[in-house]
Amino acid sequence: MLLFAFASLVGLAACLPSSTHTHSKQAVDSLILTKVPDHVRPYIVRAYTLDGYRVGSQIYRFPVTGPSSDYTFTLISTAAPASTELGVLPHTHATHYENFYCLKGRYALWASKDNVTSGRILTPGDYGAVPHDTTHTFQLLEPFVELVGVIQPGGFEDLFYFLANANYSSSTNSPFLQGNFSDPGGDSSLITTLESYDVYAKLTFSPPTNFGANGATEEDAIWHSGTNALGKDSQTPFFVAKGYGPKYLAGDKSSSYAIVEPFITSQQSDGNFTEGTITLSKPVSGSEPATYSLPGHTALEVVDGLVKVDVGGFEGTTILSVGDVVFVPANTTFSFWGESVYSKVLYVGAGEDTVDARIMQNAKEWDSATWPQ
Repeated sequence: MLLFAFASLVGLAACLPSSTHTHSKQAVDSLILTKVPDHVRPYIVRAYTLDGYRVGSQIYRFPVTGPSSDYTFTLISTAAPASTELGVLPHTHATHYENFYCLKGRYALWASKDNVTSGRILTPGDYGAVPHDTTHTFQLLEPFVELVGVIQPGGFEDLFYFLANANYSSSTNSPFLQGNFSDPGGDSSLITTLESYDVYAKLTFSPPTNFGANGATEEDAIWHSGTNALGKDSQTPFFVAKGYGPKYLAGDKSSSYAIVEPFITSQQSDGNFTEGTITLSKPVSGSEPATYSLPGHTALEVVDGLVKVDVGGFEGTTILSVGDVVFVPANTTFSFWGESVYSKVLYVGAGEDTVDARIMQNAKEWDSATWPQ
C-alpha cells in the first residue's frame, strides 16, 4: 500500500467504520500522557517521561501494558548501564512470546532450544526472537543500553512490579539511576519462585561467551554479514541484524516511500501479532497520507528521525521523536509519515490484518535499506 499516493482510494480500502467520527474532536495535547491508562484509549508517551521500576541497575518503563491494550501485548523499555552480571538468570516462558530489539548501546542475547544454543551481540536495530519454551538470558555491555521488548500476550509487566527494588522517577527525565547496584541475574533463590508469572528457571544453563569477530557464538553464523531469514514457525528462535532481513518497498517518488522490514509475521506468531520496522522517506509537499483503521491494536515507537501522527478523534497532529510511542486502539483511524528526511518506526500489531500487512499488499521485495534515488 502506498503511504501517500492515491490516498482517497487507500482510505476506501483500508478504513473501517470508527467510533472516533461520532464524537467531537479532542485537543491533540490530550493524547500525550505521563501515565499509561488502565483502559484502552489512544495515547502518546514521550521517551523517559513515564515513571519506572528499578530492578537492580535496570529501569523498566511500560509504554503499553496489559490493561492499556486489553492484554494483547506489552511494550517494555529497559534502560541501564553495562554490567558484569547477567541481566536475569536463564529461564523460559510457557505462554509468553518475547521479542528483543536494540535501540541503544550493545548487549548479548542468548537463546537455547532443542539442544541448539545461539548467542548474538545486538547493536542498534538488531532483533532477537524468543518463542515459548526457549531458554534465554542477556547481558548489558555498554554504559547506556536500551532494550525495547515486546511480549505477547500482554500483562507481563506484573512480573517487574513484583521484582522491583524501588519505583523510579526523575525530574530531569534521566533514563536510569546513577550508582552501583547488584543486578537480578545473581539471585537464584528469587527466580525459582516466579512460575506464577510464567518464568521457569533454567539454572543449569551456562551461556557461551565465545563470541567471534562476527558477534555470534557460532563460527558459521551469518550475523551482519549476509541475509537473515525469519523463523520457519512460531516455535523457532532466531535473530535478524539491522538491514539484513527481508524488506518490502511501497510508494513512489511522487509521494513518499516506505520500506517494511518484518521481524514477526503471522507465520512466526500463529497469527497473534506482527512486529518489525518501517523506514519512511519524507513525503513530497502536497501529498496526502494513507489513513488506516485496523481490527487490532497498533503501537508505533520511533527509532530514527521524526514521525508525525494523526489520530482520529483528536484535532491536529503530533510530532514524535526517538523513543516516543503512540498507541492506537482497534477501529480507530490514524495516519503517520516521516517528518525528517529519513525516519523509522518499530511497529507492533495485534492479529494478522496489521499496518505492515496493509502496506505490503502493494509492495515489492527490495534489497536495499533505503529507497530509490
